[in-house]
Amino acid sequence: MNTTVSFHCTACGKCCNSPPAMTVPELLHHEDLFVGALGVRRGPAGLSLATMALDFPSLEACPARQPDGLCGIHTNRKPAMCGTVPLDPHHADDRQHVVLFSRTTGAGYIGAECIVPGRREGLPVLVADGEVADPGYRAQLHGHRGALGREMQEWGDAVSALLRGQMAPPAAGDVVTLPLVPVLAVLAARSEPARRRCLRYVQRQRVLLDRKVGEGLARKHPRDKPVTKEFRAYAAAYERLEAALARGGVAATATAAEARRTETYLDVAEAA
Repeated sequence: MNTTVSFHCTACGKCCNSPPAMTVPELLHHEDLFVGALGVRRGPAGLSLATMALDFPSLEACPARQPDGLCGIHTNRKPAMCGTVPLDPHHADDRQHVVLFSRTTGAGYIGAECIVPGRREGLPVLVADGEVADPGYRAQLHGHRGALGREMQEWGDAVSALLRGQMAPPAAGDVVTLPLVPVLAVLAARSEPARRRCLRYVQRQRVLLDRKVGEGLARKHPRDKPVTKEFRAYAAAYERLEAALARGGVAATATAAEARRTETYLDVAEAA
C-alpha cells in the first residue's frame, strides 16, 4: 500500500492541548510542573503500564504551554513523546499512516491543516510507502521506543507483579490512573541514593498537588471536580509514602549492579 502523508508544524498548539505521556526521569526532572501519574490499561497479557502527566481537563492545555502557544520547556528536557507527535511510538512504523489518518478526523486537529493526506507543495513528506520518511522523526520515534523499553526494565515488570494481586485489569479501552507510589517504592528499594531521590520527588509533588487542588477549588469548573478529588487522593498517598521513605521504610534489596543502573536511570548524581 502506497501511503503518503505530508506534515508541517504550524505551531498552532493543537498537539499541546493536554499533558503528555512522560517517562519517570522526565517526570522527576519537571517535578514542580507536571503532576505525575501511572496509567493502567488492559494489555494482551494483563496489565499495560505507562507513566504520564495529569492536569485539569477544563484548561485544555499542557502545563508547559505558554500563552503564545509555544512550549515553555522546549530547551529544558522537553518530553521525548512530544518530539514524536503526530506519530505514535506505540505503533509500528508501517502503521503510522493509520495514526496520522486518525488525527485528520480528530476534533483536536480539525482546522490545524498540519496533517495532509497525499502530497502538498511546501509540506515535507512524513510517511510514505509504509515507512517513516522523515529521518528526524524516525530517529525520535525509535529513540523513544528505546526509552519506553528502559521503563519496563527498571520498574514495569516489578510494578505489574505488585498490581496483579491488588487490581483486576480495567475494562477494554479504559485507563485507570494512580499516583506513582508503586513505581517510586520499587525504585527507592534499589539503593539509598534512589530512596533519597524518590523522597524528594514525593515532597515536591505534595507541594504541587496542594497548589493544584487550591486552583481547582477556586476555579469551580464542573469538569475539574473528579480531578480535584483525584489530586487530593494522590496527596494523601504521597504523605504516607513520604513517611515511609523518610524513615527508611523501603529496604534496599537490589544487587550492586542493579543499584548503579537505577541511579544512572534516575540521574541521581545530578539531582543530589
